[in-house]
Amino acid sequence: MGSLADRRGIQRGVFLWSFPVMALAMVGFGLGTSVWIWAPLALIFGGAGSLAGTVAGLFIVEAQPMKEWNNRLSWFRLAYGLGQVVGLIIAALAATQLRFGWILSAVLLATGFFLGRRQLPRLMPATPTPSGTRTKGIAALLRGKIGVFLLTWLLTMMGVQTFFNVVPLVMRDSFAVNPSTSSILFLVGAVLGTLCYPLAGSIANRTGPGAVLLVGVGATNLAFGSMAIAAMGDIPGRAVIGSIALIVAATAYSFEVVAATLMVVKIYPGPEGSAMGLLNGIIALGAVLGALVPSFLAQAFGYSALPAFACGVLVLAALAGLPLYRRSVWRGAPAAVVGSKTSPAT
Repeated sequence: MGSLADRRGIQRGVFLWSFPVMALAMVGFGLGTSVWIWAPLALIFGGAGSLAGTVAGLFIVEAQPMKEWNNRLSWFRLAYGLGQVVGLIIAALAATQLRFGWILSAVLLATGFFLGRRQLPRLMPATPTPSGTRTKGIAALLRGKIGVFLLTWLLTMMGVQTFFNVVPLVMRDSFAVNPSTSSILFLVGAVLGTLCYPLAGSIANRTGPGAVLLVGVGATNLAFGSMAIAAMGDIPGRAVIGSIALIVAATAYSFEVVAATLMVVKIYPGPEGSAMGLLNGIIALGAVLGALVPSFLAQAFGYSALPAFACGVLVLAALAGLPLYRRSVWRGAPAAVVGSKTSPAT
């Protein structure tokens, strides 16, 4: 859909009208009383949210000079993270008043729609890609930097989501931390991670996005590894170790997502809309795989086995990403790899 919006020049419309669709779905959640109502509403909300997330980055990569992408994308992710934090706070406050939470969220989404109508620029349609270039682009997905990135990012998302999809259950069964406390710890990590988005962009400016990805994957590996040792070794103070590790893992995610966003828009051999759609598609695939795996592992070995499994997958991700970590890989990469990706503002 990102590619289609890019080609038709309807990026602004797709982004803005996703908000009232999500707002109406929220109202439906608040008023509905049956799973048969909630299920299709969840599908509609998720689809509209994915569209908004895919198109949002285009207002940077298609309207600003490439030299400003690192900083602007990190600030964009900061705003995204702040929204997540606000959502977590609303969820906590509205835990006993669900209808109020849904309606408040709908009001916030409607507000975003009206603000966007006043401020967002209109983007030009993307230049059509010749068929020969499209063929080369598809082939390039299987080799070179883009292929390495896709494998690394899929493994990263699978490892991360294997744990994050069942955080309360892992924390309860492995570390005797109740769901309320684990939610607060996750919120603390989300706040810290949100504050780290500009830092991640600053590091990317100096060392390239590969180093940012390495920091994120390395920190998450350290967190999951500590959890695995504490849970399986039944060592004293494991509740404290698990709690600190949860905060570290939630914080490190900001470095991973900033790095991936910067990487994909620079090296994808096609329109930026397709690049952003591919990025979100892999996040979704990682979430699906990360939801399926825990059910089988937990049934066979218990939830305490999940940090160890997630750590193992992230080790593979770190090894797969070795060609991406050097600064020299990214020095001059936009001009050499992207070629025709010249912003209207340059």
